[in-house]
This record gives sequence, structure tokens and C-alpha cells, in this order.
Amino acid sequence: MVSEALSSPATDGGPGIVNILMDLGPACTSNAGTFRDALRLITQKLPGGGKSSNSSSSSGAIPLKEGGIARLIHFFAAVGARTKDGGSSIHNSDASLSSAFVGVLMNDTTDWNKADKTSPSDWNLDVVSQVLTDFSLSLHWPLVARSFDFPEFKVRDTRHLELLLALYSKASSGGKFSLPLEPIAGVGDWRNKEGQLTLLRALLIVTPSVYKFPLEEGEERKDAAAALVDVNSSGGAASPSLLSSSCPNPGGFACSKVLQRLLSLSDEPKLHQSAREVLGMGLQSCPEIILCALVRLQLSNAAAMNVADTPPQQLASIRARAQAGMPLKGELMRELIPLFFSPNPKWVVKNPTGAIRRLWEISPNTVVAACVEAFKVLPTAEERAEVVAFQCNLLRKSLPNADNGALQQVVSGSKDADFAYTLACYMADNGLLDFTNWLSERTNNVGKAAVTLQSIVFLTRTYNKAKLRSTAQGDGDSVKLVLSWENLASMLRMLTMVDNETMSQVIPNTDTTLGSQGKIILERCLQMYPNIATLTNSSSSNNANSPPNQPDEIEEAANAYFQKIYASEESAREVVEMLKRFKTSGSSRENDIFACMIHNLFDEYRFFSKYPEKELRITGILFGLLIKEQLVSSITLGIALRYVLEALRKPPNQSPQSGKMFRFGMFALEQFKERLHEWPQYCSHIVQIGHLREGYAALVGEIETAMDDNQSAGSVSTAPTAPTGASGITESSVGSVLGGEISVPSSSMGGFVSSTTGSVGSAPLGGLGKIELPPPKPKKAVFGPGLGRAVNAPAEQNETQNEAPPDQILDRVQFLINNLSISNCAEKANDLRDILERRYFPWLGNYLVVKRISTQPNFHTMYLCFIDSLGEYGKGLVDAIIASVYVNVGKLLRSQKITTSTSERSLLKNLGSWLGQITLARNRPILQIMLDCKELLFQGYETGMLIAVTPFVAKILEGAKNSNVFRPPNPWLMGLMGVFRALYNVDDLKMNIKFEVEVLCKNLNLKLEDISLRNVDLSKRVPPVKEKNPDFNLKSQSAAAPAAALSPDKTSSGASTGGDSAKSDDEPQQTVIPNLAAYVQVNPNLTQLFEQVQGGPLSTHITLDLLKRSVPIAVDNAIREIIQPVVERSVSIACITSKAIVTKDFAMEGDENKMQKAAQLMVANLAGSLALVTCREPLHSSISTHLRQILSSAINDAT
Repeated sequence: MVSEALSSPATDGGPGIVNILMDLGPACTSNAGTFRDALRLITQKLPGGGKSSNSSSSSGAIPLKEGGIARLIHFFAAVGARTKDGGSSIHNSDASLSSAFVGVLMNDTTDWNKADKTSPSDWNLDVVSQVLTDFSLSLHWPLVARSFDFPEFKVRDTRHLELLLALYSKASSGGKFSLPLEPIAGVGDWRNKEGQLTLLRALLIVTPSVYKFPLEEGEERKDAAAALVDVNSSGGAASPSLLSSSCPNPGGFACSKVLQRLLSLSDEPKLHQSAREVLGMGLQSCPEIILCALVRLQLSNAAAMNVADTPPQQLASIRARAQAGMPLKGELMRELIPLFFSPNPKWVVKNPTGAIRRLWEISPNTVVAACVEAFKVLPTAEERAEVVAFQCNLLRKSLPNADNGALQQVVSGSKDADFAYTLACYMADNGLLDFTNWLSERTNNVGKAAVTLQSIVFLTRTYNKAKLRSTAQGDGDSVKLVLSWENLASMLRMLTMVDNETMSQVIPNTDTTLGSQGKIILERCLQMYPNIATLTNSSSSNNANSPPNQPDEIEEAANAYFQKIYASEESAREVVEMLKRFKTSGSSRENDIFACMIHNLFDEYRFFSKYPEKELRITGILFGLLIKEQLVSSITLGIALRYVLEALRKPPNQSPQSGKMFRFGMFALEQFKERLHEWPQYCSHIVQIGHLREGYAALVGEIETAMDDNQSAGSVSTAPTAPTGASGITESSVGSVLGGEISVPSSSMGGFVSSTTGSVGSAPLGGLGKIELPPPKPKKAVFGPGLGRAVNAPAEQNETQNEAPPDQILDRVQFLINNLSISNCAEKANDLRDILERRYFPWLGNYLVVKRISTQPNFHTMYLCFIDSLGEYGKGLVDAIIASVYVNVGKLLRSQKITTSTSERSLLKNLGSWLGQITLARNRPILQIMLDCKELLFQGYETGMLIAVTPFVAKILEGAKNSNVFRPPNPWLMGLMGVFRALYNVDDLKMNIKFEVEVLCKNLNLKLEDISLRNVDLSKRVPPVKEKNPDFNLKSQSAAAPAAALSPDKTSSGASTGGDSAKSDDEPQQTVIPNLAAYVQVNPNLTQLFEQVQGGPLSTHITLDLLKRSVPIAVDNAIREIIQPVVERSVSIACITSKAIVTKDFAMEGDENKMQKAAQLMVANLAGSLALVTCREPLHSSISTHLRQILSSAINDAT
């Protein structure tokens, strides 16, 4: 028992010295001499202390080290604080010793029992501090502070901490210095983490008069000042500050060491909640400091990780600090962001301006990200507009010159388009920003297509909430609106000015174009706000900013003019002349009346079939005159033309309503038929209407004549632009507004695509029959002409035999090449100079190309290094190699097996890679006279050789990434990339060809969507025949085949008749999986099984041929039946699961693109795997059911 009680070494103090002092009682601290004698005797008698006590006893020194002193300070601080705890004992009874035993052990005659040990207040802490000062010079006091890390250490309350700090300060420096922070929160991890947390918590809840945290000059002091409010608000000289919060010691939370240590401790599962409570205490009392300190700490850790030449061990330590407490950081930031960046009536921060000012100084990007985060969590547009207004006002109050600096940076630096548009609208409504100029700047920064899509999405969400600025109610002079009429008009005006090429682009992950969605949102806005057309079509900024008139007054005036028309008080032509004046008038009232009349006329289209004959005729004439006189333009013109075309398509004799609509179309068409030549494709749709050709041949003849004249004029025109009327609308934009009915032959994309009328191929189909010239002969695609000497060189030139060196030299050269490596290129180059003459370079070049370069792409770098090592001697060899490459490229391109042989295509691809590295990468051009790469792509498209040509040209262009001349934006290179993009958009092109284009773009650091299209050039080429073409995969058409063609009824009948309705081998059955029948194998023994089961007679009807026809049909029907529900269910589950996981794992990720990519990958893999697992049983069951139905039908029909 004695050995166990005194197990700790005397030099470290251990629990033994504390237990003996506790048993001795307060008497041992009656005076300094008694306490010194007690410490000396205890340390000499404890194990490990006797050896060193001989020398020290003579001088009176007490052999106590740092660990022992730390335990003594903690013990006496605890017993001194017990008066606050109700006198509870703190010593371990299991390790206590009796005073009698202690007296015997120490051979001391002092009567230690005279003192009353029941009163802890009798411990004389003044004597203790006096004695501990003896050690002030002999010990390393920071180590004493670090030695508080022992298992029994724990700070129970503030009284305990105050005594501990006082004893430490008195003992170490006579009260001059306090407890250092570095040993307790900076260097190394404590073993007793719980004790460390109690110490840090106690330091944070005492006032600075008890413990003042040593903050670093600069950043930490600035963070602490974020919780201070200047008394002087007049902007004069600096004045004393008042604490904004109730935090007793805010400097602690501004200290990086303390904050980092608390975050590290939160990673301990049993301490997470305690650490969370400590930081939560700061969150409630001084959130300004917590916000700034957290962000600065994270940024400083990130900056430290990016320092170059950091030793690996130190880098690992920095990375560990950066990752410490990540869950707790996320929790704190999720509470801090709404606290500062959202209006919060329940909890108002006392100094938000100081915190935002300091946070902007630390990281403006963090302020922007926090604003976006507070914005995104709100569900409705009204709430989002409210929080944006709050943030804008907060930034203006917090930051100097925010209107021209910070706000502009926030609105332009945000990656969230919805937030940027909402903030820009608010700033424009309050005179802080010109919205039209902002749209132009954003277009220059992020691209025209991106801004168009963002504007459409934003308007789709908010257009129905638009109001006048003058009607908005806000705080003070501010205007708070989700969307104002003025901003709505600016966005609609921008959308009507977007070029056709941009509008033709397909929206990602959809099948619709920007043009179709833009048309929809424009129609909705015009229907809801007819007066908005005034602002949209106006070219005057004064007009745009003037408040529109009252809607009721405008509506009454518009209806009055219509009444005059129908009452024959004014003719339609007179009203049209009046509308022309109203449109160009400077009066906002007249502009509004014009817009309202146009809107009402369009809105009444659905009721035209109910109009009386007189009113119908007047309306049709008025409608046509609007088009003729160019009173409607852009998308509005397209809508008007579509209405007329729809009316003309109504059969006149089918019903009274249909006849009225047809007559309306005829009345309107008669008015603007002289403008039809501007839209030849629109004409082609009109002349294809059967009942119009039969009953109105003269009118159709006029239209066809106009089409012929337009075609003739186009054939001699040199301007490759679409016909554009005075209204500013092109033929292609009309086609897009007509719902995609007008297709442009020169492009594979729908929507707003520029068309070229200068070629016969783009002439309207309806007019071809009226051309009296003989039809041109169809152009036949031929591969070879115009591709350059490499492909078209005479055969005898390619067969030229190069002079080979003697056999002895030849063997030495081959041996040298066989032993070539990167490390010995210079040595082997010197050897080659000695053994080979220059006149043999053509042979060597051909040998390298045929035997090495074309088959060893991994060694291209080595061969280039070898050639470089040859220096001046090897210049002729380079020319010989390039010449040999051209010869062999020509042979491969002319090969009949190039589209079917993977080995030949691999050789061609390797030669392309080498050619790019030895020419483009070294700033050496590929001359068009030798090889025309662009023409090669076009002819490959025409003749079905893209499968070989595309990888070859792509590998050539990869060499440009290392070139100073040919890398992007070199015009020659970008021209080829434009052809690649045009080919990429060709329908049904095989994925491996598209993959080559994507890889090339990645290697050249280009985005495919940023490359200009070359559709006009591609449209002039001979369209390829896609059937049996190795460049195309008709899977999409197979999948789009009507499901009814493979329904059980039809397939059963086909099976029952022995396959009479089945398709022949030349016309294979179209299934979900192409050529499904080729994968089905029927066991011949199945017929024997049917004989055994059915007894013989029915087996004659279930033959192998019937099974081979029926099984693919059953499998295809089963796939079609289950694929949609299985995919929908799998995708739904994958999306929900991925959202929960990704939002958690990427909570602190600053790059939203990384999170988006991770989410996409996770959804794709999870959905695919889940679909694979869940579809097996349903697929098996469905195949059995369909096969049973088909075979049963076949048997019933046969019997």
C-alpha cells in the first residue's frame, strides 16, 4: 500500500506529494519555514528523491522540478477555492496516508495534528506563494505551464482559475507576468484534453483584469476590435470605444491559438459538445469576433498550405490544422451567416457594420459568398428580394464608398446568377446601377449565351411579380421590388437583340433552344403587361424611365379605337396610320395605347372563329396591315406570321369555325403578300397547303413566282446573309417563332439559326417545281481531290525506292535504334554521325516512320529528343521523316480498309500525333499544298471516313498546345476547330468521333461551346448517307420507332403466320438495343423439351425459327415496359441520396463547380447501379410473360 501511494517520482511531485500534504493538513503552511521543511522532507523521502537529496540537503534546496510545481499550484488553488464549493474534499481517499504514518516516515517530531484539518480556509496561500518564489530562477516556467497536463488537472470554476493564475504569477515572476498562452493552447496536444478544455473555458469567462489574452499585433487585435463601437458617430477624431457585447473576455476568441485549439478539441467525440458550448458562448456574446476570427483562421491555414518549398512534415501539420473541427466550423457558419446577412428581428447584432467592415478587409470573396448563402436558403422571390435589400444597405453602411466599390464587386463577383440579377435589380431601382450597362458588362464577362439563359431563367421565376418603381414601398427612400417594370423592359429588350446563332443553342440537359424559351417568356410578359411593349420597343431612355399611364385609362382608350373601326367610323388603314404615329411618338400615353391595341388584337386571336363576318374581315385586314406596315417586329412579328399560317391551314369547308379562321388568314395574307419574298421558307409552308393550292391557284402562283425571283436573286448574290426586312427580323428568326416548323437546311440546329439564301440547296421546297431550268445534277461525294500532295501524289512517286546503306552499316544503325533511350540520345546521336552519311537519310527517315514512329507512339518523345541531339547534321533527316510521313499518310487514307481496320486507323492516328509534334509544336506549318486538313474533314464527312480522319486531324492539332504560333487563338487552328464543332453537332454521329473532339478541346484548353460554328461551310457539302455509314449510329432513330410496331398484338400475329410480317434481313427489325437478334441464341434441344412436355403434336408449331423471331421481340417489349419506371425510380432515389451526402461533404467547399461535378458523378453511378440491381427480376418476369403471349398466339393460330 505504501509503495502504491508513493508511486510517482519525487522530482515530478506526482500525486504522492499532494496526498501527503493533504494528510498533513493546513498546519504545514503555518509559516514559510515549516512549509519549506515539509516540502524538503517529503521530496527526500519519496522514491527517486533520496539520491539527489544528499547534496541538496546541505544547502537547503528542495529538489522539485516543473511537474511537481505544476501539481502544487493546482492543488493549493483547488483547496483555496473549496470555500466556494461548500468545503468538499478533493484528495483521493484511496491514496491518503495517516498523519501518524507520515510522522514515522519523516522521522519528524512536529505535531502536525495540532491544526484543525477540517477547515480548508486555514491553508495559508500567502505562505505557499512565498515559498514557491524560491523556484522562480531555477525552473523553466513555460514548462511548468505545460506540465499542467496531468490526469488530475481540471479547473472547476473561476475562483479556482483566479487562485491558480495568482499562484503561478507570484511564483514565476513575483506577480509581474501571467500564465503564458503558448504552452496551454499553442504547442502540441495535451494528453488530458478534458482538463485543457476546462482551462480554456475558464480563461474565456473571466474578465481581462484576471487574464488578458496576448493578442498579436495586427490581425488578431483587429478581430477583437470588431466587437467595439465608436462613441463618436459624427466622423470626427477617434474616441474611446464601448464593448458592443456581453462577452467578458472577447480577446480570447480573437486569438488564433485558442480558436484553433477549441476546434481541434471538438474532433474528440466526448468533448465535441463541450467545445461546441464554449464556442456557442462566444457566438451569443460576441458573434462579430467569432465570424472574423473563423474566416481569418481558415484563410491563413489555406495560405500556409500554398507556400512553396514547405517541408512535407510541416505541410502535413498545416493540413491537419486546416481540417481540424470542420463539422463545428460548418455549424458555426450556418448560424453566423443568417445572423449578419439576413434581417433577424429576434436577435439583432449590436455591431454588424464593424464586423462586415473587418470581414471585407479579411476577404471580400467571403462576404460575397456569405451574401449568396443567406440568399439561397430562402424559398420565395419576395424573401430573397428582402434579404438582398438588407445586405445592400448593410454594405453601404459598413464600407466606405460602397456604392462605387464594394457593391459593384459583389454584384459582378457572384457566381450565383439569381443572386446577381436580384441585387442588380435592387441597385438599379435605387439609382445605384444602370441595369442596361450591367447586362452589357456581364455579357462581356460570362458570354452572350450564358447571360441569355440566366435572363430567361430569372424572368421565368419573377416576371409575374413585376411592379412599377413608383408603387414600391420601402424603408425610407429605398425601393424594394422583386422586379420592376423598368428592369423587366431592359431584359426583354436585351433578349430581342440577341443574335440568331446564340438563340439557336440548345439549353444544357434539355431539348429546347434559347430561342424557344425566349419566345415563351416574351409572350407571357406581353400577355400580362401589354404596356411593357412601350418600354421594350422604345429607343429613348427618357421614355423607358417615365412611369406608364394607368392601365384602366389605356385600356379604355384602346377599346374606343377598336369600336370606331368596327362601327366604320374609321377605316383599318386610317387606324394603322394612327398606330404608326403612336409607335414613334414621344408621348408615353400614345406608346401605351399602341402596345395595348397590339396586345388585345393578339389576345383575341383565339376568339376569331366566333366573330361575325364583317368584324372578321375588318380584323383580318387590320392584322395583315400591321405586318405590311412593319408595326410589329422581331419575335412579335414571328407570332403574327404564325397566327396567319395556322389560320390558312384550317380547312375552309370542314366546319363554320374552321371556315372563319381560313377566311381571316386570307384577309390578312392579301394585305402583306408583297412582303412574302422576305421569308422564302414561310412561303414554302404556305404553298404546301393543299386546299389553298386547289381553291386559290392564282394566289399560290404569285407566291411561287416571288419565291422563284428570290431564289434567282440569291443565286447571284455574294452576301452570305439571310434576308432581313426593315423590321429587323430574319427568315430564321421567323422560323424559330413558328415553333420550329421552318427548318433551315444549312444547319442541324433548330431555333434562331442564320440561313443563307445564296445557294440552290437553301431554296424553298415549294418553289422548286416552278423553276423552268433543268434540275441540277446531284453532286457526288468523292474522297481525294483537293486534299494535297500527300493524298494525291502519283503512285510512281510513292513507290520510289530509297537508297539503303550497305548491310554492315544498316545493321549497326538498326542496332543503334534498338538500344536508344532517353538517357543516351546524345551518345547515340554522336554514334550515328560517325557511321551514316547524309545521303542515306531518306532510307533512315522511311525506316523510322514505318518501323518505329507509326507503331510506337509511347516513344515519340524519345525519337524527337534523338533528332534534336543530331543538331545541324540531322536537319536533312527531319525533312526526310516528314516526307515519309506524308507518303504513308496518303497510303493509309487511300486504303480500302481504313474504315474497317482498327490497325490501319491506329497507324494513321500515330502518324498524326507525330506530324503534329514535329511540325506545329515546333512552329512549323503544315502547308495546304501538302495536306489540307479542313478539306480532309469535309470530305471525310461526305464519304463516311470521319471514323479515320477525325482522330488523325485531332492528333495533328494536339501538337499546337506546345506551339507559340499555332496555339489558340491562331486563326488557322480556330477555323479547324469550328469545323470540328460543326461536325460534333451532326445528328447521330458516333460517340467515339465526338469523344475525339472533346479530348482535343481539353488538350487545347478550349471549351466546345466557345468555338464559333462553321455550319455554313458544312451545309455546302454533300450530305452523307447515314445508312450503313461507319460514322453514324442510328440507334436514336431505332429507339424512336413507334412502340406499337412491336406491340404484342402485332408481334404475335407475325409469329403466328410463321414470320410473314417480319422484316427481311435487308431491313432488320428496329429494337431498343440495335441488332438485338444477333445476341439471342436458342438451344436446339428446346424443341425436344416441348415434345416431352406437350406430347408431340404442338411441338411441330414451336420451331427454332419461331423462337429466334419471338425471343428478341419479347425481350424488346419487356425492356420498353420496365425501363421508364425503373429509371425514374433509380434516378429519384439517387438524386435524393446524393443531395443529402454532397451537401454535407461539401458544406465548406468554396468552388461550386467541384460540388456540382461530384453530385453529377455520384448520381450517375448510383442511379446506374441501382437500376441494374432493381430491374433484374422485373425484366425476367416481363420477358417470360411476353414470350408466353407470343408463343400461345402462334400455337392458337396454328391449331
